Parts: sequence; C-alpha cells; structure tokens
Amino acid sequence: MINLKKYWVPVIIASITFSCVPNRKISYVQESREMGVQQRENMYFIDEPMDNTIRQGDELYIQVTSADETQTNFNQDRRESVRDPSVISHTVDEGGYIKLPYIDRVKLSGLTLLQASDHIENELSQYLLNPSVFIRFVNNKVTILGEVNRPGVYVFNYKTVNILQAIGYANDIATFGNRKHVLIVREEGDHRSRHFVDLTSDELLASEFYMVKSNDVIFVEPMKVKKWGLDTFPYDLLLSIASLTIVVLTFMINYLNY
Repeated sequence: MINLKKYWVPVIIASITFSCVPNRKISYVQESREMGVQQRENMYFIDEPMDNTIRQGDELYIQVTSADETQTNFNQDRRESVRDPSVISHTVDEGGYIKLPYIDRVKLSGLTLLQASDHIENELSQYLLNPSVFIRFVNNKVTILGEVNRPGVYVFNYKTVNILQAIGYANDIATFGNRKHVLIVREEGDHRSRHFVDLTSDELLASEFYMVKSNDVIFVEPMKVKKWGLDTFPYDLLLSIASLTIVVLTFMINYLNY
C-alpha cells in the first residue's frame, strides 16, 4: 500500500515557501552578514549637516515681527500663516532674490536660513523698531511611484527628508515591491540624473542619496514574482486541491487493497 500521507508535509511547505516573501527582502537597513556582533553594536554613520542653504526656486515662509506693530505690513501675513504658511510663501527667483515690503528686492540665494534672517533684520532695521525675522522652507515636494501602498506627490516643509521618511508618506512599500533596487530621479538645475539605492542594506545610511531633495522622483519597481503574476496566484486554492487529491487517492488505494 502506498502511503500518500507522507507527501502532505512537502506540499504544505512548498506552498508556503512560494507564497511568502523572505524577511530579508522586506526588512529595511539590515546589518551586513559579514560583520561580527561587536562591529554591529559599534556602528555609526556620520553624514554632512542638513542642507539649509537657500537656492533658486526655493519657496520660503517669512514671518516678521517688530516692537512697533503699527509700522509693519507683515501683521496680516502672520495671521494667515496660522492657517496656511504656503499661501504667503516667497519664491526665490532666477537671480536669487525675493521681494519684501520696505526693502523691495533682497538677495538670499547662497545664504543659510539663519544668515538670511540676520540679513533681512539688518535691512528692515532702517524702517522697523527691533525687527525679528523667522524663515523656513515650504512646499518642497517628492513624487513616489510604483509598488507603494499610496503613490502620489507629497509636500514637506523642510529642505530635505530622508528616503525612509519619504517612503513613509506613501504608507510604506507594498509586499512585492523591490526594496533592493529603488530608483531615484534627481533634478538639479538643468542636470537630471538617476540613481539606484538598496533600502535593505545598512550602507544606505552612509549614502549620499539617503537624504531626499525637493522634486526627487522615487520609483519602486516590482519583484520578479510580481512581474510573473505570482503575487495573485491562488496558493490557498492550490494547497486545498493538493490536500484533497492526496486524501482521495489514499482512500481509493486503501479501498482497493481490501
């Protein structure tokens, strides 16, 4: 008598294996397998300070206050800023200038946010009593496409965000998204470039593309199993049919042997 029950376990294991994605393919920033435990515990990544330099095309929210509130035209802007700072943002033009009340055009490109604040305060001091200037970036955006749970264009009010934060905006990568080969299309002035990063490697933290810049496009391509259509394959149904077939064959063989 042939005992087909011994084939149940291999069938179940095979079905589970093919229907699941290995953990190492979906986990982010994993330690290198070659590293020892001591090396992993003492690993640090040192990066350059966050880029706060103002450049052409940046959008800035500028809030100005002074000791003499009756002399400033910025009061209305400050009330509106509570609702939506982007409504009153100032775009740095091609020459690196913005236009403000009292001082007209002022050049800010090449300055950090702190330097720009000091510069505007110095210019406004001729017209306002003890002016105080607060500046921040607004309306920076990143486009996230492909195998993510919520593709789209996302706005952030920082100069840069890291790629993991950007992926978080899109509600994470879908199960069958290829985290090892993520495309970043970067546009800086007239120069466009493309780069691939591996989100599963801890080398990402030291990569120059760990920080996402405004107008970057991130594309997550599907894994091969997705391309082959295996992500929608009815594994549960296949397992049920295989199990039922083994049961029926076992019953028939046992019945015929009596």
